[in-house]
Order: sequence, then C-alpha cells, then structure tokens
Amino acid sequence: MRTARPTYPWGPKAALTGVAMFIVVFVFATGAVTTYQVVKDTRASDIGDIFERAARTAEYADQRLAAATMGDELPDPPGLQADQRTLQLVLAMTLVTQALTLGIVGISTRLTFTELRRELGLGRYNIAGAWRPAAAVFCAYTMVVAYSIVADAIGIDLLKPESTVPFEIARDDLTLSIAAAVTLVGAPFSEELLFRGLIFGGFLKWGFWPAAVLSSFMFTLVHLDPGSFIPFALVGMVIAWLFWSRGSLWDSVIFHFLFNATSFAFLVWGT
Repeated sequence: MRTARPTYPWGPKAALTGVAMFIVVFVFATGAVTTYQVVKDTRASDIGDIFERAARTAEYADQRLAAATMGDELPDPPGLQADQRTLQLVLAMTLVTQALTLGIVGISTRLTFTELRRELGLGRYNIAGAWRPAAAVFCAYTMVVAYSIVADAIGIDLLKPESTVPFEIARDDLTLSIAAAVTLVGAPFSEELLFRGLIFGGFLKWGFWPAAVLSSFMFTLVHLDPGSFIPFALVGMVIAWLFWSRGSLWDSVIFHFLFNATSFAFLVWGT
C-alpha cells in the first residue's frame, strides 16, 4: 500500500534552484581538476588501447636510442598509465561535491535537517520491505546487461555504456578506498537526495511521470556517458518509483548502494 504523499513543500522553482547550484559546484570542481592536470601535465586515465600504448612505447624506444647515439640527455618515459594522485584528486573533489550537494538540498528546500528527514521518510523504514530495492536492482542490472549486449551487437560505439568509475583505481589501495567511499556512500545519499528528493519531489506537483522523466533525465546527464543515457534513464525511473511508492527515500538509497556495489565488485574483481 502506497504511503507517499502526493506532493512535497517545495516545488519546481526550488528544484531548478538546486539544479543551478549543483551545476555551479560541478563546474568549479571540474575546472579545479582540469587546471591541476594542465599544470602538472598528468592524466586521469590510461592512454588509448593496447595498440596505441605499443606505438607510444616504440616511439620512446626510438627517441631513447637516438639520444644515446648522439650523447644527449635521455628523454623521460611516456606516461602511459593514469596518474594515481590525479585520480585521488578527482575522487576527492567528487566527495566534496557530494558533501556540498547535501547543503544544496537543504538550502533549496529551505528546510532544516529534521524537517527534511521527516518529509523524505528518512526517519522510518519497514525492513520487511527491503526485498523491493534488492529485487529492483536485480531487474535493473539484468536490463543494463541486456542493453549492453544489444548495443555491442549493433556495433554503434555511442550506444555502448561505459563505467563511470575508471578501472585504473584498482592499482592503488588509497585510490581504491577513496573510490569506495565515493561510490558506496557518497553517491547513494547525495544523488538520491538531489535527484529523487529535491528534483523528483519538487516536480511531483506536475504528476508522477513528468517528475520521474525530468529527474531521470538529469540523473543520466551527471554521469557524462552517452552510452548510459538510455539504460540509466530507465534505472532512474525505477528509483523514482521506489521512492514514490512508499514515500521513503531509504528504498532509493538502498537500491543505489546495491547497484553501485555490484558494479564496483565487478570492476575490482575484473582487474
């Protein structure tokens, strides 16, 4: 039985205000990381595929041989792999963005922590219904895998979803630990408060479907992966329904945690 209220105290204006504030924070964080990479001349990902890396290595070998022959100073080896300090900075800035997102939701709704907790149903949870987000994750993950198989079979690279967490994080324990905090703690809480709590809740005055579509659309954009647009939009709709059907954001947070934990486990075990 649905216990969710049809609307929340904040509306579309508050939701859009929150989106604008989030964009400012996101752009600032991205700019800070980009500036660091330019100044330090570092990378947050490996260079190309195995063939490009082989070509860079062969080019370096030629340069080193030429320098040795001429008695010149030997060139520095090419940076083929992601710089772990750069990855740690990217993840740290993501954590900062996630923390600021919590404040953005509070400022936009003009509610205290206690009031927001009550409105979003975070002060209660019926553990007997915990099977709902778990079952939803199984169905959603099956859908994403099926979509990936179809996209790969079609051969259109733009449609192929890519992991938003780079595999390069598994090479360093500190980087992996920060990534775990970002993926398993920061993302479930901050993204659900923003996209389902603030945005979906704000546009719910227009009805479930407009609110679900708008919040899911914005949810896909923040992942910056064209291939994930379709599957993540559908995932966003599922999460919106979980929140709306029982009026508690805990179902959405649990779904997000389980979905991310599954992806994170596959990423770590596969490297």
